[in-house]
Amino acid sequence: MRIDPNIEQPTRTMLGHAIRDQLDSLADVMQAAGNNTFTASIPLCVLASAYIAINVSERWPTEADLREISKNAAESGVTQLDISQQEIYEYLSRVALGSESFDHVFSPERSGTIPLFATANLLLTFCPRGKDWWEYLDQIWAAVETAEGVSLFVLPALMLRAHKKGPRSR
Repeated sequence: MRIDPNIEQPTRTMLGHAIRDQLDSLADVMQAAGNNTFTASIPLCVLASAYIAINVSERWPTEADLREISKNAAESGVTQLDISQQEIYEYLSRVALGSESFDHVFSPERSGTIPLFATANLLLTFCPRGKDWWEYLDQIWAAVETAEGVSLFVLPALMLRAHKKGPRSR
């Protein structure tokens, strides 16, 4: 997936406002971006959230992993956003890492804010030490673009490399 800079920048701006609990500014940016841009930002949030869950779990996350990740993100206190542990869990398990669409999982009123709010909490909660959230987001989107250009036949070699290096040396 090639990340469109015309979508990436508004998405980053929206995440920044969500992270800083600037909900009025977030609403203004969403309004100014327009429905098409806002709708196109959701897959970027989904990608980032899925990446974070896999990265934190150091494998494909189990249900227990996702429940723990959701709990930590909801209870971390890094934001005051209106999103629950259960909503983060449903978002991760059913949408980001699952195959369901937002409209089958969440009400129309919540389907727009949940990706932004969950991704904001996940970015802040699980951002590696010494990095700012936007640097972590850069890493995530660069990894997504890199992975898109790599054939899946290298996956076993990447898994072997990751296993040999161990979790602390990646």
